[in-house]
Amino acid sequence: MRGLLVAAAIALGGCVFGSTAPAPQRAHPKLPTRVLDTDSIGVTWIGHATVLLRLGDRWILTDPILGRRIAGLVPRQIAAGIDPRELPPIDAVLISHAHFDHLDAPSLARVTPGAVLVPPGAAKFIPRLHRPRTVPLRTWQTWSRDGLTITAVPASHGDGRYLVDFWNRATHTGYVIQYRGLTVYFAGDTGYIARDAALIHGRFAIDVALIPVGPAGRAKWIEDWRADVHVTPDAAMDLFRTSGAQWMVPIHFGAFYKNIRDELPLVHRAIDRAHLRHRVRVLEVGETTEFLY
Repeated sequence: MRGLLVAAAIALGGCVFGSTAPAPQRAHPKLPTRVLDTDSIGVTWIGHATVLLRLGDRWILTDPILGRRIAGLVPRQIAAGIDPRELPPIDAVLISHAHFDHLDAPSLARVTPGAVLVPPGAAKFIPRLHRPRTVPLRTWQTWSRDGLTITAVPASHGDGRYLVDFWNRATHTGYVIQYRGLTVYFAGDTGYIARDAALIHGRFAIDVALIPVGPAGRAKWIEDWRADVHVTPDAAMDLFRTSGAQWMVPIHFGAFYKNIRDELPLVHRAIDRAHLRHRVRVLEVGETTEFLY
C-alpha cells in the first residue's frame, strides 16, 4: 500500500521530501457581534481546499487537511492556517471526494462535527470514529438540520482513491450550503462543465463561491488532458461567472504540489483577464474575509 501511495504522490506532482513554512496568518475564529438587520458570511482559508466557513452562527469545515503531510508522504509547503484546537463547534464537515488531499483520516480524527457529508462512493473511507454521523449524499440530495441546508451538486472529477481503484464510483461532489437566506457554493475539485454550472445557477442564488484554481501553471498538454477534472485559473473564472455567484474566493492552490509564489501571479492574471478584480477576493492562508448581507 505504501508503494501505491508513493506512486500517487509522484503522479499528483508531490514529493516525499521538503519542509513546511509557517502559515502567513493563524486564524482565531469567533462569532461576530450580531448587528440588527445584518447577517454575514465568514470565509477563512485554512489552505488547499480546507475552508472554515461561517454562515450566520453556523460553522462548516470543507475537506479538512490539518496536518503537515497527506498520506503520510506528501508535505505541505505552507502549514495549515489554524490550530485544530481552536476550531469552533463544527455543524458539518463537507468531503468533496475521496482523494488523499481532500479526505484525510488523521485530520478528521481531530474534528468533532455534527455531521460528515460525503459522496456515497467515498463513505467507506471515512474513519470509523465518524461513521455514525456520516451522511452520504447523491447529486441533488439534501441534508438539513436546525435551519442549515446542504445540497450535493454536480462536480466533474476523478473517481477512486488509490489511482487504480476505478471500480469505486460516485466518489466526488460539490455542495451548496444555505442558512437564513445566505448561500455558499463549495465546488470541491472539478473541471469546468458549463451545463452543470448553469444547472447550479438555475437552482440557487449564490452569494459566495469557493472555487479551485490549481495546480496552476502546468504544461498546456496536461491542462488540456485534465480539463474535465481540474479547472485552470481561467476556467475557474468561467465557472464562477456561469454559477451566477456574487463573490468568489479562490482555493486549492499553493499548499502541496506547487509553490504559492509561482501559482499566485497566474491566479491574479486570470482574474485581471476576466475583469473580475472587484468580485474575487484572494486570501492568504489563515486569512478571514467577511461578506455582509
